[in-house]
Amino acid sequence: MNARAALTDEERRNLRRNSLALADALTRDKGPEAGLDFLRALFARGIFNSPPISGEAYTAWRRLAAAAPRPPVPAAGPRISVIMPVCNPRPEHLRAALDSVLAQTWQDWELCIADDASTREDTRPLLEDYARRDPRLRLVFRAENGHISAACNTALQEAAGDWCALLDQDDLLPPEALAVVAAAVNAHPGAQMFFSDEDQFVERDGRREHLNPLFKPGFDQDLLLCCNCVNHLGVYRTETLRALNGFTPGLEGAQDYDLVLRLLAAYGAKAFVHIPRVLYHWRRHEDSTSADWAAKPYAREAARRARAAFAASTGLHATFPVPENSIHAHTRFLPPRRPPLTTVALLADAAPVPALLDRWPEWLERCGLACEVVLVCPAGERETLRPLAERLRARTAVAPSADLFALADKALRVARGDVLCFQRLNDAPLSPDWAAQACGALLRPGVAAVGCRSLSPRGFFRHAGYAVGQQPAPDGDMLPALCPAYQGLHRQSGGYFNWINLPHAAPAVRLDGLCCRRDLLEDCDGFDARAGLWADADFCFAAWSRRGLRSLVLPLDILSAGSTAPVVASTLLRERWGELLAAPPFQNPALAWSPGGWHLRI
Repeated sequence: MNARAALTDEERRNLRRNSLALADALTRDKGPEAGLDFLRALFARGIFNSPPISGEAYTAWRRLAAAAPRPPVPAAGPRISVIMPVCNPRPEHLRAALDSVLAQTWQDWELCIADDASTREDTRPLLEDYARRDPRLRLVFRAENGHISAACNTALQEAAGDWCALLDQDDLLPPEALAVVAAAVNAHPGAQMFFSDEDQFVERDGRREHLNPLFKPGFDQDLLLCCNCVNHLGVYRTETLRALNGFTPGLEGAQDYDLVLRLLAAYGAKAFVHIPRVLYHWRRHEDSTSADWAAKPYAREAARRARAAFAASTGLHATFPVPENSIHAHTRFLPPRRPPLTTVALLADAAPVPALLDRWPEWLERCGLACEVVLVCPAGERETLRPLAERLRARTAVAPSADLFALADKALRVARGDVLCFQRLNDAPLSPDWAAQACGALLRPGVAAVGCRSLSPRGFFRHAGYAVGQQPAPDGDMLPALCPAYQGLHRQSGGYFNWINLPHAAPAVRLDGLCCRRDLLEDCDGFDARAGLWADADFCFAAWSRRGLRSLVLPLDILSAGSTAPVVASTLLRERWGELLAAPPFQNPALAWSPGGWHLRI
């Protein structure tokens, strides 16, 4: 394939649609490597650089991932107890799950099964047959049905391994799953819990189709408050599970979620290690929440109770509203009861729009905090903005230019508040109590900066913080590119697993709508003019690199008529933060951003 030739949109769509059939034909005619080379070329040409990830793109990605060299199985490592609760499974589903454990390349495992008083006559003979075939199966048949939490606790009592991996009765582990976990345990001796990426699968006409890959961003405790973004494959230190008293009866449907929240409360975020590999296949069928969360409506209430218990045990000041059509909470952080002085810095980086100026008294009135207001403008706009400054009882500061970061740097030097909220004067904050929510999210341990989402007048996102994508270099290599995350996605779209509508950590956040602590900004030398358009990202990277402090995007919207930088690469950022761009915090290494959606990279 000629890598330089231009393709029309129709040609790209046809290539994508027929990619697997063409790869199969090349494999038949010229051998397996020819088919793989063709798929690699399609990725290099950007044929799969648009949604959806599922479908041809993911199938092609899986083929290439399967052909990649595998790391060796560790020579030594932990014994892993696989915990499996069982209750009235379909026999073919249970056999497949058991076979996936028997096929593991890591041999030091045991399978602890607690049958929760199944009433199907074929369940017990099937389990006993497998136990006769392999002594590593440990069976307990409960006399009474106690539901999944009780069954898991029964299986946990039988566990003799150092670690416990959770597997449902109808799901599958790929053959290398436990070997990869064993290697991760050896590499991270201080961890309490490991979790991996996952996907779903369906079976049609005897063939298994994998879909909906969930490539996780690493451990994101802010996103975790909204949904179980850890989920499968979950592997826990056995002594830690027992110290936490196992699974909580009465929280069925969210028992794993409750366990993760209690682990976070007891051990902190450093206890969790993400393994960026798809090590769990979640069966999708009509009785599973993988197909429809409403299949288990009680899970919604159980998750609510788990969040409430976490907030009570940790002193988190937040509420967790859940929309009717969702199981995900939209966490609303509340400011401290005695919040520090907050400075709202209004930055006049463009000619003022009179209709917007008239709305700022209202927007500040409903921001939810008593704030100091500083109006920062170039010298030529000072007299124009004097009436607004008087209405807002704002102090006015003059910056040497209309450059947005020069204005912000001036605001930093004159602000009296301990917390700074930066807003462009011609933007319109659409979310009520926006400053209060941002302040509440910021003033927690581990947070460097909080950002908002920016919308165009037509309802498309200009950004939701930053993401890292790829940009071709003149020599044909791909360079990391800093991108406005979710740019081009419509507000009514949920995006990837609806995460854009939930508070979540990001590699960095943008200045318009940014909230941060003044002392941290000063410690990181403010917004470095040498970083140009990406001085806000430079600050966020500095806070993460020097202090381990994360940046957070809230689903608070700002209406902006301004422009957003396209996908770009910065030489200075690559030189200064090359390692972070190569492995950005809170972004899965399998994903890169391009306008309109995430795409897979190989």
